[in-house]
Amino acid sequence: MTPHWTPKQGASHDGLLDSSHQSSGRAQFDAIVVPTNRRVKSLRACIGLALRTTIPLIVVCSKRVDKDEVIQAAKRKNVNVFAVNLPPHPDNYLEGISFATSTDEGLLALTSGRTRDLSIKRNLGLVIARMLGWQRLMFLDDDIYGVSTDNVYALAAGLNDHNVSVLIPNQYPDNSVACHAYRLGGGEQGKFASAGGMGVRCDREDLAFFPNIYNEDWFFFSEEAASHKIARVGVSRQRKYNPYRDPERAVKEEFGDLLAEGLYARLDVHQDISGVDVAYWEEFKESRGDFLKRVAESLTRKLDSGLNSEKAQEVRAAQVSIQEARLQLERIDPEVCQKFIDLWQADLAEWRRYLTKLPHIESIESALDHLGLDYAPRTR
Repeated sequence: MTPHWTPKQGASHDGLLDSSHQSSGRAQFDAIVVPTNRRVKSLRACIGLALRTTIPLIVVCSKRVDKDEVIQAAKRKNVNVFAVNLPPHPDNYLEGISFATSTDEGLLALTSGRTRDLSIKRNLGLVIARMLGWQRLMFLDDDIYGVSTDNVYALAAGLNDHNVSVLIPNQYPDNSVACHAYRLGGGEQGKFASAGGMGVRCDREDLAFFPNIYNEDWFFFSEEAASHKIARVGVSRQRKYNPYRDPERAVKEEFGDLLAEGLYARLDVHQDISGVDVAYWEEFKESRGDFLKRVAESLTRKLDSGLNSEKAQEVRAAQVSIQEARLQLERIDPEVCQKFIDLWQADLAEWRRYLTKLPHIESIESALDHLGLDYAPRTR
C-alpha cells in the first residue's frame, strides 16, 4: 500500500525549472508587453530596454497613467511604443469570450477580482500576438530593471525549445506577503518564475491564459512547470517595495496563494494537478494554516530577540499582515477552492477555442482597432 502523502507548502519550487538550458544562437521578440498602473516615470527602464533592443513596446495602461503620457515619454527617447488605455469596465474586454473565473461572485469575493486588471492586460498581449501571427512575446513588469540586451536575446532564444523562458530577480524577491514575512522571520524562502520578466512562445495550440487571481502567472505556465519546461535563462532586478504597508494586500493575495501553492506542492512531488478535489483542499488548507502559524511565531521570536526601532516596526507590520492572512484563510472553504480549479479548466478550454477563431491581422494598429481599444499612435 502506498503511504499517504501529506501536502506541504514548499519553500522553493526551483526543481520545476530547467536551469540547465543553454541558449543557442540569437533570437528576437516580436514585441515587449508592459502592463502598468503606476506613474509614467516607472516605465523608464522598460523604455530604455526597448531603445537598446529596437523591439516594439506595447504598454497597457490603467489607473495612475494614461496612454498620452507614455507616448510623450517615449518620444523623448525616440522609441517605438504603442500605448493603450484599458477600458474603464474591462470585464467583457474580449468579444466572444467570458471567463467564469472572472465573473463568479463567490470567487470575486475572495480575490478582490474587480480591482485587479493585470491578467486582463497580459491576455490582451497574447490576443494581439495571435492575431498578428507572432512567435515570441516578452512580458516585462514596470518594476523590473537591470535587464541587459544579452538577457533579452537569451530569453528569446530560450523559446527555441521551451514554451516559456524566465528571468528571476536577484535584487529583490518577487514573493507574496506571506513568503516575504516567512523570510523576515528567518525562513529560507526561494524565488520562483514569474511573468515579471518572461518570454512566451505564442504560436502553439496549447497557449494558456492568465486567470484573474493572485499568482495568475503560476496558473498560466503550470503545464510547463509540470513538465519542467520553463527555461531559466538569466536574472533581473525588481524595485524594492514595502509588502506590509497595507494589510489588505495579504488578504487579497491569500486565496490565490493558497491555490497556487497547493497546486505546486503536487508538482514538486510529480503529481498531476488534475487529481485535486475537495478533500485535497481540506488537507492543504490545514497545511497552509500551519505555515502561517509558523510564520507568526517566527516573527514573535524575531521581535523578542531585540531589534532596532526600524526593524521592529517592520516586523510588527508583518505580524498584522499575517494575522489578516490567517483570518482570510479561515473564510475560504475547500469547496470554493475546487470550484475555482474546475472553472479555470473550463475557461482554459474555452480560451483555446477562442484563439482558433481570431482573425489574422497585418499590423498592431489594425489589431488594436479590431479590439476596439483606446490607443495612441506609435511614436515613429
